[in-house]
Amino acid sequence: MIPNNRFVILSITFGTVWLATVLAGDTQHFQAGAASSYAHQQSEKVTVGAKAYDTEDLVNSAFGKKIDFAKYGVLPVLVVIENKRDKALDLRELDANLVAVDGRHTKAVTAEDLPFLATSGKHPSPTGVHSPIPLPKKKNPLNATEIITRAFEVKVIPPGDSASGFLYFEAKAEAGDKLYLDGIRDVHSGKPLLYFEFPLRGEP
Repeated sequence: MIPNNRFVILSITFGTVWLATVLAGDTQHFQAGAASSYAHQQSEKVTVGAKAYDTEDLVNSAFGKKIDFAKYGVLPVLVVIENKRDKALDLRELDANLVAVDGRHTKAVTAEDLPFLATSGKHPSPTGVHSPIPLPKKKNPLNATEIITRAFEVKVIPPGDSASGFLYFEAKAEAGDKLYLDGIRDVHSGKPLLYFEFPLRGEP
């Protein structure tokens, strides 16, 4: 059994997940759909669905109109994980990558690190080296509260439960992009599940 003092469960969802925030005095709600309503893959009674938010309309529907991710070379990807097993899932070592059709890949970036990314808007080199010069903190849209509150921060998914949120990649959306997720484990035994890898533009 995992000691409780090893980690804090930042978000556990029961049933349908709601992600909400306050925007300029107005409460705007964003609701993720079922994993199967997006491009998805199923393994060992776990379904992972994902959708790249690569258009202005999609970004506005989830984050409002003040964040232009494309301008800063950031691609948000909505991820939904449904656990139909009778055992909980441990996501503390989740490894998420965006994989281009030619094999280039980039790891997900935490919401807190987004303001410090380069702004090329392309898949980074395999070295993963970023610009050492941060973007200005003052009025930096990548410091927006919505980015943090909508991030995928779940550490444990109980049996029969689901969770959703956004992963952020320093990348420009390209045809053939795939999402790669590894490191999902059984919470008690620590046994890893098979990795998930599927095209983001696949059929739901």
